[in-house]
Amino acid sequence: MRKQRELDLLVDIAKLLRKYGSEPFESLAELLSSPEMTQRLSHILTQVTKIANTIPETQKRTRTKRRPSIPKSLLTLEGTEPEKYQLLMKFYDDLTAKTVLPSLTDIKEFAAQCGLPEVRAKSRSKAISPLISSLVKSLNEELIAKIQSISRYQTGDRSLEGWSKIILGRKQK
Repeated sequence: MRKQRELDLLVDIAKLLRKYGSEPFESLAELLSSPEMTQRLSHILTQVTKIANTIPETQKRTRTKRRPSIPKSLLTLEGTEPEKYQLLMKFYDDLTAKTVLPSLTDIKEFAAQCGLPEVRAKSRSKAISPLISSLVKSLNEELIAKIQSISRYQTGDRSLEGWSKIILGRKQK
């Protein structure tokens, strides 16, 4: 045991004591004291390394922030109704960037105000696709009115501006 990596391996094995308890470690130590078991273990380790060397290493994937997939109903508009597609695509991009309707509650309220079907998603990201699919069915004039009814810079009571007014308002009194 003169190599650092071998010592590190032994340390990692010793850390398994918590998981398995002391009895299995004592039994393993007894088994390893016999020459037959030592030879068996040596053979197993050799086979494992041979197999590991034949399996190609997979490249580590770099985690990129994945954009949610664009709803198919929106993609079908690209060829048939390009104006509607452009409008909804811009709205979709604003939704995914959270520049409009920044919370799930905002999306649900918008759908209710516009007379769209109820959005039953449990997360904001999962609510975007059904909202867009509902908007696809709207007429262009209605769609424009619905989307323009949203102020991009609305400040609700949970916005940063709302909180700063509350905090500063208290200090000024």
